[in-house]
Amino acid sequence: MEDENLAGRCGLYCGACTIFRADRDDGDFLTRVASYFKCPPEKVTCKGCQALTPDSWGYDCKIVQCLRSKGHDFCYQCSQYDAHACEKFEDLAKRYLEDNIDVRTNLERIKAGKTVEWLKESQDRFKCPHCRKPLPEGSKKCYHCKQEFAML
Repeated sequence: MEDENLAGRCGLYCGACTIFRADRDDGDFLTRVASYFKCPPEKVTCKGCQALTPDSWGYDCKIVQCLRSKGHDFCYQCSQYDAHACEKFEDLAKRYLEDNIDVRTNLERIKAGKTVEWLKESQDRFKCPHCRKPLPEGSKKCYHCKQEFAML
């Protein structure tokens, strides 16, 4: 069974998040991510958008804060979603669409009750084509086996 905590509130797959991967995969990748964000490695932690705690990296995400204030679990539940009126969401959606990640389509699948199917497909998509270990979105080189490939 897929971990439904990895269904991002904005339609992103949390299992391909740099923070989530660094937290899970530990080692050199965690050290590099912590260095990049200028924080101690223990601050690079997240269990997915559906399991956020005050210690989680994404707890203070602007989209998460907005949803929390409105009592929503996902962006599609907001009246601004269908009207394309939420600047935070629209900016995020546009940015990820450039990387061939359609968060609107993902949210529609979640809304239609196809979360588990979408999570499985996402889990399969964000794996190294060589060693099949999970990687963050946008990877061009596997930090597990060191092989290069086209961007995920």
